[in-house]
Amino acid sequence: MIRARRILAGAAAAALITVLAACHSGSGAEAPLPELRLRATAEQWRQDEVARQLGIALHNDGDAPVWISRVEPDLPSFEGEAPVDTPALLPPNGLRVDVTVPYGTGGCTAAAEASYVTVVARVEGDTRTQRVRLALPHPNELLDRLLADDCAAETVRRSVTLRFGDWTDLGADGVRGSLVVERTAAATGTVRLHSFDGNVMYRLAYRTATPLAEVTAAAPGATLPFVASPLRCDLHAFAEVKKPFEFPVRVSLDGGRQLYTTVPVDDDDRKALDTMLRRNCGVPPAGS
Repeated sequence: MIRARRILAGAAAAALITVLAACHSGSGAEAPLPELRLRATAEQWRQDEVARQLGIALHNDGDAPVWISRVEPDLPSFEGEAPVDTPALLPPNGLRVDVTVPYGTGGCTAAAEASYVTVVARVEGDTRTQRVRLALPHPNELLDRLLADDCAAETVRRSVTLRFGDWTDLGADGVRGSLVVERTAAATGTVRLHSFDGNVMYRLAYRTATPLAEVTAAAPGATLPFVASPLRCDLHAFAEVKKPFEFPVRVSLDGGRQLYTTVPVDDDDRKALDTMLRRNCGVPPAGS
């Protein structure tokens, strides 16, 4: 009797295993991943310029929402680009969402190489993620411009040092400063300063000349005195300005084309300029 029960139990177990195996084989392989119809473009808004970021505009051409969890830029002409982890929901039917990423620093090449972004994404309602490599439009006018700007700035830095000198507070008239231009040991020929501009917050007044300053092997340093005063005092400008301390210059090296760069601004420069601006505009000090 015991032997019969053991035989029946064994048969039942075998039958159960057979049924489970049949169920598993009947389910087949895991369902294929849903198709992701994504594309990407590169944009840059004013606030992105200050932080040296690109807005990667992601477009979802499918008919289901897609969640993005990571964006990885691949910009061969730039060094220091970095991925960004961010939850972003892309609506369907071609709508877009921008994810900002650092793009690093460009070298000196004629044009940006073909560039890409890789996104980690999943269709809403599906737990499985996919890595999708998307080509940015190429040639790319924006990347070419950023590359040219970085190359110009680096070329200028190799030949000349730009900095602000000491500041003198003039009360209601503003603050007196100077732009110091110094030729580097690596420079060749003559370095000329053609323009020196203020910005949306600061007006700069200085003597006009053509060029504004010039340095050579025989005279490796020059100084351009100026007075900075408020250009705007409205609170909207204070709240919205993105580049309060950017002062553009154009420099030519040994008779070549004019190259654009900006004057480095340190903490002492910021303090002198901001203190004058807020006092003369009747705006409370920063952080108060």
